[in-house]
Amino acid sequence: MRLILNLRIAPDSMVEEDTPGAEAAPPSGDAGRGELRLVDVPLNTRVELVAIDLPEQDLEQLFERGVLPGSSLRTVRRSPSGDPIVSIDGTLLALRREMADRIRVRLSHDQD
Repeated sequence: MRLILNLRIAPDSMVEEDTPGAEAAPPSGDAGRGELRLVDVPLNTRVELVAIDLPEQDLEQLFERGVLPGSSLRTVRRSPSGDPIVSIDGTLLALRREMADRIRVRLSHDQD
């Protein structure tokens, strides 16, 4: 089962099921809305989570670690292999580059 989390849909249907066998289409037109992939966020930039396109078990792991819809993240460093390390509520979380590539964010208004 594959789930897509997208905050632009109605709040009572935040998780919708993708059609089996269909590949997720890359986001189109998101740059015009100020969205970017978490993997592309410059260091020390605060962003807000907009959408996650990951399998259910990966979503659950992120939710358990505080990566929730609307949460504020800040990229603090990169691993030697280029994987982003983000701070969320004072906790550091290392993400695989492949996972960060499927997380869409937008620049936060409360830059520090």
